[in-house]
Amino acid sequence: MKLSSKTKVSVLSLATVFMLNACSSDMENETSMTEFSLNFTAMSGSEEVSCDTVLSGFGTEGHYSIGVSDLRFYVSNLAFYDQYGAQIEITFNDNDFQLNHDKGFVGLIDLTSNSTGSCASDAIANGEGTARTNNMITGKMLDIGVNKVTFDLGVPQAVMKEVITTQSAEDAPSPLNEMYWSWASGYRHFVMNFAIESMMGSKGEGYLHIGSRGCGDDGGLLALENKERCDFVNTAKVELNNFDPNINQVVIDIDNLLADLAFSASMSGHGSHSATAENDDEMTMDAPSVTCHSTSPDMQADCGPIFNNLGLATEDGSATVSGNKVVTLK
Repeated sequence: MKLSSKTKVSVLSLATVFMLNACSSDMENETSMTEFSLNFTAMSGSEEVSCDTVLSGFGTEGHYSIGVSDLRFYVSNLAFYDQYGAQIEITFNDNDFQLNHDKGFVGLIDLTSNSTGSCASDAIANGEGTARTNNMITGKMLDIGVNKVTFDLGVPQAVMKEVITTQSAEDAPSPLNEMYWSWASGYRHFVMNFAIESMMGSKGEGYLHIGSRGCGDDGGLLALENKERCDFVNTAKVELNNFDPNINQVVIDIDNLLADLAFSASMSGHGSHSATAENDDEMTMDAPSVTCHSTSPDMQADCGPIFNNLGLATEDGSATVSGNKVVTLK
């Protein structure tokens, strides 16, 4: 069928309208995506925690003070929700602290340096903090109003498996080139090392390393080489309601993290991330201490309260949002 000139003009005009509408829609979607930053801080009561802060009142009788030496943790499965409970579209920036991996997003929050106060490299025997710091996750979101944020504290199992089985520790992409137990054991998700001093002046150290366990077969060289997930995932879950990233901050509550710990002098040490005291190369008999390397409370008693405070089950490594008393908002 042959179209008249008038019909051709009409068809072209209609096509033009569709193209303009499509372009207009794309422009609206593009302009409605706004930059966001999800900010993190550590608090003890109303006091913000830094490398130069001395915090007191710890232990069952409140006889111990601490100075945080290293506080780092991974953030993954991050999602924003609007007031109706609908998930909001977000994208994440790529930088040294944020990795958009094929298997999922991972960000690293590092709230301590390694140069001043209790963060200085010689402040504790096994200081492992880094010079660089980062207190935020950044990206873009569809600007329709945030009312809730959820995320996990840790490296997703699929990301862990892919990174460890395809790359060496030296070649792993930042920020996954730190905080691993070993390439045969997997990752630590949350690390806090700290100096301790009693009211009588006795000094000791604390090492909290929360990470996945049972990630490899006996004698294996790579974590998750022959399995999809670790036996004990130990990834704490977070849900903060009535949260607006333009107003609120995510808080690591140090008081709640260390609640119900005795801080008592005991024969325990740090060693090289071992799960048993027998393998530790730093042993103390009379110094106040806190030690948890994500093992059974029968082996390291401090893991009981720490896991409970984070909403983690020592029996199977599962997590509940309602049980997490450590991550709050302000």
